Amino acid sequence: MAISAVAAASPPPPGSQALCLEKMKLLSDAERGRVYCCTQRDMETKLEVSMSSLTDDLIVEILSRLPVKSFCRFQCVCKSWLAFSSDPHYRQKLSRTPFGFLYQTYDDASFHLARLPSSDREIYTILGFVRPECPLDLVDCSNGLLLCYPPDDKPYITVISDAFVCNPATQEWMALPKTVLGPAVTENDLILCFDPLWSQHFYVFNFQRTPTSVDGYSTEVKVFFSEDSTWSCCLWETEDLFCGDSCFINGVLYVRHFWDHELLVLNAPEVCTQWLNDRIIQLPGFPYVPETFNCFDGCICPSSGVLCYAQQELDGYMLRIWSLEDPDRWVVKHRLSMVNVFGRDMLLRANEEGLWYFDYDIQAFDLERELVILVDRIDDRKGSFSISAGKGSQIQNIPSNSKIYHRRFYVPYYGKIPAFFRRDDDGLFRFGALWGSV
Repeated sequence: MAISAVAAASPPPPGSQALCLEKMKLLSDAERGRVYCCTQRDMETKLEVSMSSLTDDLIVEILSRLPVKSFCRFQCVCKSWLAFSSDPHYRQKLSRTPFGFLYQTYDDASFHLARLPSSDREIYTILGFVRPECPLDLVDCSNGLLLCYPPDDKPYITVISDAFVCNPATQEWMALPKTVLGPAVTENDLILCFDPLWSQHFYVFNFQRTPTSVDGYSTEVKVFFSEDSTWSCCLWETEDLFCGDSCFINGVLYVRHFWDHELLVLNAPEVCTQWLNDRIIQLPGFPYVPETFNCFDGCICPSSGVLCYAQQELDGYMLRIWSLEDPDRWVVKHRLSMVNVFGRDMLLRANEEGLWYFDYDIQAFDLERELVILVDRIDDRKGSFSISAGKGSQIQNIPSNSKIYHRRFYVPYYGKIPAFFRRDDDGLFRFGALWGSV
């Protein structure tokens, strides 16, 4: 009992927290402020020392495992973390996996997003209220940016006006300037090209087609540069009909031919470019034969900065996925069995005209998530197939009367697009809030 009393009456040992508090009580407000600032500086110094002990490769490895929105927030921690997103070497390691794919119902002008399994729910709540102010058609989608256009009665865009590029994740947008068309131009096929791992600027390729006297088309390609908000003159021309699916990866645009089993490859130009560098590469698998097969000719998608191609085998029971490892060398990455996916023994049928078609179409695929999006043409169902598990599951929240934007994965992007914050000649900003809540 005596020992406890003596211990209670004894002063706090030197360096203890109680002694520090007693000394702080004796200081004035100004002195307390100076002590607090010194303590904060010590903590920040220790934090910088602990962060400096981590290598850049290790930090990037940690950041690459975060959701996209969390990574954008953590860029504010220090300047070195912010520099990772603009460094050409480390940008390739910061993965941006698809969140879902866009669709639109036939009786509703709204855009909807079908979320993939294990996607970030916070992103889903942001996109859940996306709704345009007026009826719009989604022309193209590229790494988080959307190219939209008012609905037209014609199957193709005939006049470039009122088209705009927007970012639903940041609710920013800009209108595309009008371009002068020739009197004979009848179709405009717009392709949006944006790859934040390659550049913060985006492009819009316009394939302007003019009918010829031999039941063909002459195509001229013009390019919109977001860097200076201008349209180029004709940078490339052809008589081949390249108007299929497209992908933009590392500054290179890949465009499918309408019926030939090949790809057009165009390098993204500089503002002062006079002519586009082009080449043709053949697709793997079997070619599309319109006289025999009445089906889509496979599907191209980007994966980890590499172009990939998926196609059914001739009987429809197996599906192959290739990756373009060299400029013209395709390597098989996966060979997947579709036998038990749809609950049917036959996956290849003939219609009334005697043309063969597959029971299912390949909408999109993502090798990082190991998912393939399929559409059952018999039961009108949309589902995902797990590459690792070898099983399929139905996507429940897509109504049957809906139009899926073919091969349009949505990857949210929270960075800043310089073109959205450029002033016009009249001093006004060319961006604004596009979407309204439901």
